[in-house]
Amino acid sequence: MAHSLDYDDTHRAASLHPGAPVIPAALAAAEESDASGEVLLTGIVAGYEIVCRLGMAVNPASHYGRGFHMTGTCGTFGATAAAGVVYGWDAEKFEAAFGLNGSQAAGSLQFLENGGWNKRAHPGWAAHAALTSGSFAEAGFFAASNPIDGDRGFLQGYSDDPKPEKTTEGLGEDYELLKVGVKPYPCCRYMHAPLDLLLDLAETESIDPATVESVRVRIATPGIELIGHPENTYPQSFVDAQFSMPFGSALALGRRDAGVDTFLETVDGDIPDDLRRLVDRTTVESAEWIDDAYPEKWAADVVVETTDETYEAATEYASGEPEKPLSWDELVAKFDELVVPVVGESATADARDRIETLESTDVAALVEPFARDRSSVTTPSTTD
Repeated sequence: MAHSLDYDDTHRAASLHPGAPVIPAALAAAEESDASGEVLLTGIVAGYEIVCRLGMAVNPASHYGRGFHMTGTCGTFGATAAAGVVYGWDAEKFEAAFGLNGSQAAGSLQFLENGGWNKRAHPGWAAHAALTSGSFAEAGFFAASNPIDGDRGFLQGYSDDPKPEKTTEGLGEDYELLKVGVKPYPCCRYMHAPLDLLLDLAETESIDPATVESVRVRIATPGIELIGHPENTYPQSFVDAQFSMPFGSALALGRRDAGVDTFLETVDGDIPDDLRRLVDRTTVESAEWIDDAYPEKWAADVVVETTDETYEAATEYASGEPEKPLSWDELVAKFDELVVPVVGESATADARDRIETLESTDVAALVEPFARDRSSVTTPSTTD
């Protein structure tokens, strides 16, 4: 359930979440093969490289436009690459596994219509498909050739305007892993730059939410369908809220917070009146200067008009991007926020210590804290 809170890492040029499909597949392969931490990390790096490059090659705007979820589709290939490196496959096994991936890569954006949980499951299905493809490949399965760039392959079948050169451009020298951003908020990454701006304005300008007359948020055009869709203005579920910029704007200005607890406490199908007022006053638009910078930059600008004053702000990058990285303390705080409610403080501390020394840690020891008895730990629900 690495994707369940929509709080996982993002590669902005590929517009996907690489870690959720790649790391579980690599970890499962490492457990089964008793691999070292160093081998596990090598597999993860390979998986990130494949999923991110394939995401850029399939062209995010076209892929999303046709209704596909990048993390699920491209994630299948990335997860397979990660598992294969950990297992030590030869070229023939990789070719067969990727050949099968071409028939398994899936993920529909239809969940946006009603806030369905499908999105949360997509990375898991991708990792499952990776390990299934691997099992078939190891058994000698004869799979389709050229599954990615063939005439009926992934790029042609899943995009109206593929960019196949992206699969190998700078390969081995320009690592896409180094371009991955870490989320500070549990919602769609397109919401993050505006949230940064609104939270900062709310705090530094001491904006009284009761005085807000209008809020204009501008983002890249591909993000409009995801976080600015009129049907999702008033979220009825946690998933809805993660894809509602008007609601995120209301949280930033009305609660001055956009953390997990805030999302969970304020989404039950009955939006408080003070937040609804702010939602009603928020519009989401695109802007030429933002589109010109996309996808290399996921920029945003906001304008907040109150009864007394107008506040404006703009940024080229969201917090957590390589250009604006989170501090180590912020990363640790996020880890604790997510893990403590699930496994408790003691297991969380042990897991953190082992992750910090992963290269020299046995994989069995790495996962041991997560396998302990959790009967006394209360886990918050995100399925409402």
